[in-house]
Amino acid sequence: MKEPVEKKAFIGIVLPKLFPFSQTNPDQMISSLMKILEDPFFTAVEVSYIADKNARELAKKYMQYSCVETIFNGGDAFRELNINLSSLNPEIRSKSIEQCKMLIDHCYEMDAKIMHIVTGKFEGEESREHSINAFIDSTIKLCKYAKDKTTTYELCISLETGDRYMDRRYLLGPTNEAVHVARTIQSECSNFGLLLDQSHLPIMGEDPNKSLWLAKDFLTHIHIGNSYIKDRQVSYFGDKHIPFGVKDSEVGVVELMNFIRTLNDINFFNSPKPTRKPVITFEVGCLEHKSPQLVIANIKRTFFEAWANA
Repeated sequence: MKEPVEKKAFIGIVLPKLFPFSQTNPDQMISSLMKILEDPFFTAVEVSYIADKNARELAKKYMQYSCVETIFNGGDAFRELNINLSSLNPEIRSKSIEQCKMLIDHCYEMDAKIMHIVTGKFEGEESREHSINAFIDSTIKLCKYAKDKTTTYELCISLETGDRYMDRRYLLGPTNEAVHVARTIQSECSNFGLLLDQSHLPIMGEDPNKSLWLAKDFLTHIHIGNSYIKDRQVSYFGDKHIPFGVKDSEVGVVELMNFIRTLNDINFFNSPKPTRKPVITFEVGCLEHKSPQLVIANIKRTFFEAWANA
């Protein structure tokens, strides 16, 4: 890319992926957040469920002071709270919707502009259509709730797609089906879109270039990362968000370079987004208890080389 990334996008990181924390120790989360906020490379950050209200207020204070864009990572929150918006059990789905409304309130508390969500598990082809319709119904309720709660901005709800058959086994799932769902929801609610994660696409068996072109009109932001699918016996098989450079893994400099080129081709960097500028977020964790700071260095070296040659 000829232009510097600072002109085109905010660069973020998924905080709980690199720095997992226990709800019983919110100080650990704040300490980890500070490590990111003190690094000017990161101009956006994805936080997740923070049960402690004082910790949420402190996180907001530090994020505002640091002038970063804030996004809420619902994937981690959904797993922690056992949220399933596509459940065919009315009680489970009702409880999940109420928990999501709480998370939407938290987003507004912390000035998060996007809250991304995931579906429940794929339970089989015979229930797929019913489950997708249940998810659509749940999500429309959440989008309307977020719209009603609008203050100085309107929170955008964004569906993160994932693999249906290999590891996470999400209902959604294939990009073409997610696009259909997005089009359906947007017919009633404008504050909805899609999040594509580069590391998920190989696990989903999809070509990144085709997936980006397919979803281009619905993208709220992008996740970048790496995955491994060569050997199921390896501990980091599947959706483990491993660092770049792992032998036989799916994403390196060349793949990231091509991904950035396609983002530019689909006009991702110039189309309107819920955030002040488009956001590219790294979702990368530690491998074998390596240092988080080493992972951050890994991210920067990979990204700078890819961006310079895209």
